[in-house]
Amino acid sequence: MAQNVSPPEDPYHAIAALADSGQVEAAERQARELVARAPEDHDAWRVLGYALLTRNRYPEAESALKHAIELAPQDGVAFEHLGWIYHRTNRLPQAAEALKAGLAILPDRLRSRVILANVMAAAGKPQHAIAHFERALKQEPRHFRAHNNLANVLVGVGRLKDAATHYAEAAKLAPDLTYKISAAHQARRIGDWEAAEALEPAILSGMRPSPRSTDRISPFPLLAMPGITARDQLSAGRQMAGHHKSLAPVPRQQIAALDSGKLRIGYLSTDLHDHPLTHLFSEVPELHDRTRFEIVAFDYSRDRKSVYRDRVLAAFDKVVTIRGLSDQDAARAIAAERIAIAIDLTGWATGSRSHILGHRPAPVAMQWLGFPGTLGAPWVDYIVADPVVAPPGCEAEFSEKLLRLPHSYQSNDRKRLIGDRVTRAAVGLPEDAFVFCSFNQAFKIHRDNFALWMELLRAKPDSVLWLLDDNRWATEALRARAREFGIAPERVIFAPRVTMPKHLARLRLADLALDAPPCGAHTTCSDALWAGTPHLAFHGEAFTSRVAASLLTAVGLPELIAEDAETYRALALRLANDRAYFAVIRARLAANRLSTPLFDSALFTRHLEAGYEAAWRRCRDGLPPDHIDVPALASAGA
Repeated sequence: MAQNVSPPEDPYHAIAALADSGQVEAAERQARELVARAPEDHDAWRVLGYALLTRNRYPEAESALKHAIELAPQDGVAFEHLGWIYHRTNRLPQAAEALKAGLAILPDRLRSRVILANVMAAAGKPQHAIAHFERALKQEPRHFRAHNNLANVLVGVGRLKDAATHYAEAAKLAPDLTYKISAAHQARRIGDWEAAEALEPAILSGMRPSPRSTDRISPFPLLAMPGITARDQLSAGRQMAGHHKSLAPVPRQQIAALDSGKLRIGYLSTDLHDHPLTHLFSEVPELHDRTRFEIVAFDYSRDRKSVYRDRVLAAFDKVVTIRGLSDQDAARAIAAERIAIAIDLTGWATGSRSHILGHRPAPVAMQWLGFPGTLGAPWVDYIVADPVVAPPGCEAEFSEKLLRLPHSYQSNDRKRLIGDRVTRAAVGLPEDAFVFCSFNQAFKIHRDNFALWMELLRAKPDSVLWLLDDNRWATEALRARAREFGIAPERVIFAPRVTMPKHLARLRLADLALDAPPCGAHTTCSDALWAGTPHLAFHGEAFTSRVAASLLTAVGLPELIAEDAETYRALALRLANDRAYFAVIRARLAANRLSTPLFDSALFTRHLEAGYEAAWRRCRDGLPPDHIDVPALASAGA
């Protein structure tokens, strides 16, 4: 069936065009005038619903569209708009039902097909989503959003090479920078450096001096892109935040009412399961001082059952599930819990719903741990940092005020279990080789740092490089790269993913862990240090590239921080060749592991609480957010 399209002179078309161009108030006004003149005109009610939808006024839009359908049950476009509302408000079964009803009337309605595919993806039905996306692309092969969103689903089911193909097609077709960013990121993920390098100059030039207002930038993939600066990351964050408009504040308690009794802290996250964030964070809620604080989890994680999820959720005074709520309803749920300080643990990382805090459900909003850098969002007051990741003088790189803890900003869990000892033979390592390792994901491995690692192997013939078997395409590509650099592929050994205790146990077999700039090692550095394996780091030019340096400073090994590639190379080879020096470093790490601030979880939590209280005092006293440096406290064991 052919899709009906209104002519340009049609008033309904004109009003929809106004809404699409951002003139949403004018669109609503004209739509209401149509309804007033012809209250039985279903087209008028449909376009009013659409105008209200573009203003994020979902209850009113839903009512108008339902009325349009009552007047004309065969209005397939009204069903589409209604399905879109249900999708935006996380009512996925209702969204699927409405969209299917619309497609039964207009089976060739491309937009309905694509929205339904997105709904299937959000509902955790990837095969259904793939089928709908493929049908849409058969109908319109140049639909770049369908290519991109299909790629997102393909990543989720492990079809990484196919995903790269669709991301690349979207990048060719779309004017928006974000599609090029996604394509470059996926290319790096599968080890296709040439494809990434072909896209990245255009990305960098499009970012500077600032992206176009119409570009929707994805900040997370930029963290690992060569050449990206802290200023670029700030620009990307502001651009992303700018696309979340009309974030109306929700009603909340007065500050005076929240200042009586214990301070209520709310943590928002999508990663409260077997995830690196939870591996780092779990002990903090256990150690919070319950005489001064009450803590609430606002959880929008997928229900991934694990001992990690059970443990972290059990540590909270209350858990509120917001996964199925709209952003505004989630904000209302936060406000209802009388939260004084809301902390976003996800930022712009995968699964982000940071814009919930844009509804200002709490007087103070912070971001911490899940995203290594600024969000660029006007609704976040503070970022938890430290003097290494955010040294004095860098304040202009952040939209937030800096809440600097005295040691590392990154929490750690002293209770993380290390599995039973294993042998090198059991994991495929030679017994007598010096083992360099990097268990970072493949997208962090770039041509320059891999070339540097190959230099180390050439200079140290009795050494191997131990990497994570992240995915088969990257593994094959890296083996081929080693051959290109003149290194026998068998000297690059790949380790499968295993449980965290087993991973920590095998890390003990490595001699030296290596940083992978520009993103660098974060949790992977903590893993190595907790296992007792020294880590060599770069001191980079942005938050994300300074995390490993922060961890090494907090564990008392600043001499393992290199300022440039030549120093890095020299340090690595000294550690590999000077057995006495290497023994001293390893012994110091063993001694410092439980005596320095990095793994002193109780001390960390006291510093974090002091930061929370300092920020709250400013808010209570009517002062705007400002940079806060938390003074160092003595360890309980000191």
